Amino acid sequence: MQRAPVVSGLPRVSGVTTFDSSTRAVSLQQTLSEEVPMRDGRLPMGALESAVMEVLWENGGWLVPSEVHAKLPIERNLHYTTVMTTLGRLQKKGRLERRKDGRAFAYHPTSTRAEWAATRMDEVLNITSDRSAALAHFLDRLDDDDRTQLRRILSEKGKR
Repeated sequence: MQRAPVVSGLPRVSGVTTFDSSTRAVSLQQTLSEEVPMRDGRLPMGALESAVMEVLWENGGWLVPSEVHAKLPIERNLHYTTVMTTLGRLQKKGRLERRKDGRAFAYHPTSTRAEWAATRMDEVLNITSDRSAALAHFLDRLDDDDRTQLRRILSEKGKR
């Protein structure tokens, strides 16, 4: 099994946000800061999809694959066709809309970052057999400001 290329102690990936197993936001660079087992020199599953989504969210509009490829913050030999395949898979998963733009397709996210994060949180909760315990552990990790915000949101939702 190959390992992620590491330069100066870090792989050559930066600037993309993902979530670790404790649901705290971390950068992709931090996520991959250790040597990560890889298949055939490829990024770990999900990392490239997250990077593509970040490019699309940052842009805010419709992008064709060549534009996504050019804007990806991944400093490695990433082929254009890999980006096209990733965009197609994200579209099939319902995370992107696609429309014809000349000879190519242009892509746009179907949800905001916040909506996507909420979906991911729900997916994580759905894989546990004890949702209450998972939620309790999540709350233990929140700082005071986040707890205050959560109380406010729950209070507003309760009034509806």
